[in-house]
Amino acid sequence: MSTELAIATERGQSLAELMGVDNQPTQQATPSLARMNIVNSPIMGINANGKKEEVVSVGSLVLTVGDDTYYSETAKIRVFAMRYRWQRYNETTNKYERTVLANNLRGDLRDNLGGMNLGKKAGYTSTEEYQALPEHIKKVKRIKVFYGQVTMDNPVNEQGEKLSAVKSLPFVWDVKNTPSINSIDSILNGMNRKNMLPIMAHINLTGAEGGSSPSWGKVEASLGEKAELTSEDNEILTNFLEYIEYTNAKILEAHHEHAKSHADEDQSLVKEILNNDFVEVDE
Repeated sequence: MSTELAIATERGQSLAELMGVDNQPTQQATPSLARMNIVNSPIMGINANGKKEEVVSVGSLVLTVGDDTYYSETAKIRVFAMRYRWQRYNETTNKYERTVLANNLRGDLRDNLGGMNLGKKAGYTSTEEYQALPEHIKKVKRIKVFYGQVTMDNPVNEQGEKLSAVKSLPFVWDVKNTPSINSIDSILNGMNRKNMLPIMAHINLTGAEGGSSPSWGKVEASLGEKAELTSEDNEILTNFLEYIEYTNAKILEAHHEHAKSHADEDQSLVKEILNNDFVEVDE
């Protein structure tokens, strides 16, 4: 069958561009969209003998679907779209500070603080230059966001009890650590060299421990079986694109509100200065 999807050509973008495939050199979002993450600390449970044992290992994948949580050491995903953003967690406000989502991080991206890139510039020429940065800039991290379908054949809950399998469930996944991003990208780049779009094959994920002091998890990716394109893929992709547009709209709304607030503060300061009486000083 044809490997082309008839989608939203009025957007004026290629299918690869819409999916976030970067070929350059080196609407309301549904609230039920599942979120995936990586377990960074083991989860302990009580076995039949009343002793503590590890029921969820570091590196396992965790899928949150409403009030339900699924854990699995392996998973299979099919990527429909991917984007990048800058992100920082503000420990004072207990909120994430983020930029809009984009196909790459080479340009200036508006953030929800009214600025660009959360104050982070494009690159640093040396380790010394990076180390000299203020801490709030060092905390700005690159995030790669994947949108697709996930399958977990043998998930468990946090007590280690078996749950029903998850099959081709739409999900979003913010991947933060570089080893996981690089491993998935190596598979996607290999597909690209074969002129395959991300949705044309599944990617197998296996959890692993990236470090132990402190512990943190990562995933190792491998190419899975090919996926047959169907007419339903068009609707799934469109839904993800609308989700991305909605996410960016919320960031831009916050950006403009903060930018206006800053402008009003500057204007008030100027008025205050102009309204002050000038004191003449005798020479």
